[in-house]
Amino acid sequence: MKISYLVSLSTVLLLTACGGSSSSSDSVDASPTEPTTPVVEEGTVVGPFSTGTTAEPIRVYFDLDAGEALLLTDEEAAQNSAWDIAFQRTKVYLNTHSENSVGAFFTDVNSDFYDDAGAAVVDSFLNADADSELDDYLAISGTDIPAEDSFVGDSEENVIGPKFYDYDTTTHLVTANDDRYFIVDSDDAYTKFRVTDLTSDGRTMSSITFGVATQNTLAGDTEFGAESALTINTADCTDDIYIDFDLGAALSASDAWDITLACTTVDDITGAEFDIHIAEDATALVDDSNAYAAIDSEAAQFYGFTSDVTQELAFDANPWYQYNLNGGHLLWSQYGVYLIKTSDATFKMQITSYYDDAGTSGNYSFRFDELISE
Repeated sequence: MKISYLVSLSTVLLLTACGGSSSSSDSVDASPTEPTTPVVEEGTVVGPFSTGTTAEPIRVYFDLDAGEALLLTDEEAAQNSAWDIAFQRTKVYLNTHSENSVGAFFTDVNSDFYDDAGAAVVDSFLNADADSELDDYLAISGTDIPAEDSFVGDSEENVIGPKFYDYDTTTHLVTANDDRYFIVDSDDAYTKFRVTDLTSDGRTMSSITFGVATQNTLAGDTEFGAESALTINTADCTDDIYIDFDLGAALSASDAWDITLACTTVDDITGAEFDIHIAEDATALVDDSNAYAAIDSEAAQFYGFTSDVTQELAFDANPWYQYNLNGGHLLWSQYGVYLIKTSDATFKMQITSYYDDAGTSGNYSFRFDELISE
């Protein structure tokens, strides 16, 4: 952590002017002082830094080299290479600027917070705090820095996009990936769907069949209903196709639709692109293991719903927290140690709290220190 405290020349001259004696032997040396860098103990916790509320989130941009948060708007941050890591509610972002493309590596420190099946060991989370997990943090040194290609940065992708099908590079056949589910939050309802069948004509899609289950929150549904089939003919389409799951039909762009398929012509064959997008006011998530029988509306913010075009965050692959361990809507840190590689250095970092002293959420405290390669 690099923190500098500068003593200005004007301050020194002021002290000289305030001397009580006219004797030259009592005069104060007015030569400029050198900047001093205080010693900061390894593992010192900084924060809390507020990321606002769920309704009004704020993104905090942090420069690890300078050891400080930068006052940037989101628009300014998109063009700024000085910041390294940012926090907004439960999300952690890395800078992707061409002059400072930051990567993260998750060490195996505190891997015992999860059992062999990947389930959280509740007592480990509930009994841990910044003091108890300090030694694990201090144990990480420059010898733990992996090869450069082990670091992963943030990237951008579509939340659904082409994830609903499989492509065989040998036979060049496209088939439905009917084991992959998607959940869309749109128009006061949660819709879980998968693509159970599709047909293609050349490099376009001529039909697609969905398996659809709905949880209508306005109707009081507390879980997804039974799955039903919905087949949409996309061959010879003349316009983009807009699908409303509630009505089970293709509509126009001005209607309340949930997903859309773009109409295209390839090699004189017209059909839909192999790509699915959600509405601008909708969010979605991928449910690879069909794990969700219901969505708890009060906790929906923690499920990972994202907009159509979203960032694939390096921290999402190894989340720093566990949610709702004892029935309450709270987050507990795993106290995992991440290595953060910037354009200039490599740091270790451990998130120690998501709450301030009053228990207000969205307030990050963490420790970080620069590592020297050995």
